[in-house]
Amino acid sequence: MLDEAPPAAKLPAGITCVPSESAYCPAQIKRSTLNAIPRTDKLLKKTKLPFGLLITPFKTPDEGEAPIQVAPDIVRCRRCRTYLNPYVRFIDGGRRWQCNMCNLHNDVPISMDFDMVAQEARNRWERADLNCAVVDYIAPVEYMARPPMPPVYVFVIDVSYAAVQIGAPGVIAQTILASLDRIPNIDGRTRVAFIAVDAALHFFQVRPGSAEPQQLVVSDYDEVFLPSPTDLLLNLSECRAGIESLLARFEGMFQTNHSVGNALCPAIQAAQKMLGTLGGKIIALLASPPTVGEGKVEIRPEGKDLGTPRESDLLRPQNGWYKTLAADCTRAQVAFDTVFMGQQPMEMATVACLARYTGGSVFHYPSFMAARRPEVDRFTHEFGRHLGADIGLEAVLRLRASKGLRMAAYYGNFFLRSLDLLALPSVTPNHCYAVDIEIEETLTAPVVYFQAALLHTTSFGERRIR
Repeated sequence: MLDEAPPAAKLPAGITCVPSESAYCPAQIKRSTLNAIPRTDKLLKKTKLPFGLLITPFKTPDEGEAPIQVAPDIVRCRRCRTYLNPYVRFIDGGRRWQCNMCNLHNDVPISMDFDMVAQEARNRWERADLNCAVVDYIAPVEYMARPPMPPVYVFVIDVSYAAVQIGAPGVIAQTILASLDRIPNIDGRTRVAFIAVDAALHFFQVRPGSAEPQQLVVSDYDEVFLPSPTDLLLNLSECRAGIESLLARFEGMFQTNHSVGNALCPAIQAAQKMLGTLGGKIIALLASPPTVGEGKVEIRPEGKDLGTPRESDLLRPQNGWYKTLAADCTRAQVAFDTVFMGQQPMEMATVACLARYTGGSVFHYPSFMAARRPEVDRFTHEFGRHLGADIGLEAVLRLRASKGLRMAAYYGNFFLRSLDLLALPSVTPNHCYAVDIEIEETLTAPVVYFQAALLHTTSFGERRIR
């Protein structure tokens, strides 16, 4: 249903300041659940229809589509901070512009008509933000709290007996090996690290230029520490030979492993120390539940509660440890992806909180076995495509609406930092967010507007606003 084009919007003639086919936002990026919005909340409730938005703010253009244009400079409303867009109005002979959100009259900056750097005149009517509904801005220094971070991936791989039995470590290693060229690394700054987890933590050290990885084992969980604090994050370009050698040998390292424990929680704490203030993404690939360390879980029996009012309790987190950890990681710009493989109960409702509150992704392969070729192909395709996604880093998303409308609730994987600011340590092109909207007062204008702004760092180290 969401793939179908929405009904054509019947907008008043001349509503855009520049006639442009790209002034209307594509439905694949943002669409409303209603094509016509009731004027009052009473009428909305009478229709019994949901009123909200579906937003995919970081969607990359499909093949054959024009790339997203970059606007020359940032122009915003003084009062509501709305960005210049195709639906503003120019008044007073073009010397001022009227915000379409709050109707405030703003002065037109000199830079709109004259390029101060090139010392030449500009044609304001050719600006990307006056012609296109979706644009990118290069963020100036005041939008940066620190230098742009590089993409960092820490793979936490379950190598316990349960994982070895279904052949997961070998398939995971081969998928990562085949995807190394797809991982975003345009500027050569991307870093990766690997932690193998059973009842102990297995770290891997690779020195630049060397093809011989070293394995360091830690089995003390009381005070998690890094056996080599400076050599565990590997530059993907400089340590490529060693990384390829490690992944090629990975299955053979653990194929006779009989350890039944899973020290996921200490591994995550170690990964946090490894990332420090840098930030990045931790990808946990699990075939058994966390049974060791501070955040270990107890497998809840499902059979006796099925079909009873207590059945819904199985969908709630068992404890708050993972949510608290995720909130701390969000402040440090650390995101999680969780991949669950195999039929063994893994307390997904609890562990998936890591991805839920950090803007990450959750994958589940309940019938995965290395001997089942269709399942292996599905995992290889989906996980390889996910690794190759051109992600945005240390992002925040804010939505604005016309007077009389209020964003009542947000749905998706994020951490709500304030009433209207969504924190996303990592944002992928296919992630969609839903917003429930309420009508606070009677709408008198013929048209209402919504604007979403995503401040993020690109994978090639540029701070941008979309």
